[in-house]
Amino acid sequence: MPGPQQASVGGCGSADGEDGLPVQCADCMARHLAVCAGLTPDVLTDLAEHLSRRRYSPGQTLFQEGDPAEQIFTVTNGVIKQYKLLADGRCQVTGFYFVGDLIGMPQGADYPVTAEALNEVSVCAFPRSRMQDLVSQYPELAQRVILKFQSEVGRGQEQMLTLGRLTAEERIAGFLIMLMDKAPDCADEDGRLALQMKRGDIADYLGLTVETVSRSFTKLRKAGLIETGAGTDVVIPSRERLEDLAAGAE
Repeated sequence: MPGPQQASVGGCGSADGEDGLPVQCADCMARHLAVCAGLTPDVLTDLAEHLSRRRYSPGQTLFQEGDPAEQIFTVTNGVIKQYKLLADGRCQVTGFYFVGDLIGMPQGADYPVTAEALNEVSVCAFPRSRMQDLVSQYPELAQRVILKFQSEVGRGQEQMLTLGRLTAEERIAGFLIMLMDKAPDCADEDGRLALQMKRGDIADYLGLTVETVSRSFTKLRKAGLIETGAGTDVVIPSRERLEDLAAGAE
């Protein structure tokens, strides 16, 4: 597993761009999805003074389990896998993070999990101590962070339901719906999904074996619920039918 080395790191300064925004924020495609959405130029300028832009290649880690939790990250491009290695060597994927997501805010002083880039990933990194100060200083930023935490809790609850009650095909259906909703850079309006994660990653997230995941995709394809696209792409002909399956109604 590659160590947590960035392909590049750049400081972000505070020069003004269009509409008084910091240059780094004005050209950020993730700004309207991230914790900085809706913040005033003055608040964004304060944030920009303390962040750095980082890029990671596939397989590089942003942080590893047990590392000091010194940085908080906002995903600005790509997909990140978060996982924990169990005592018996098994891997439990605890989540996937997409453009606009906030990652790296544990309760304790150390990261309890590892975060790994699945493709070319870029992030904005904030010192954790400074972010805590800014949240106290700016109520509007605190509200955005709370909303991100609520979304994270919701994901965890959905995963608990998935692991405890649903069949393999229902789990896959729910996973694909989640990608359509949560991964704006992986989905398009025609129902085409570019799966950035391997079958093994999906299996480790859904509590299945790789073989079961492969068989489930085949069953969904034969049932007309999904179609195979180019490469790892999956096409969803009818979101409604897929939602019915995920809810146990298909």
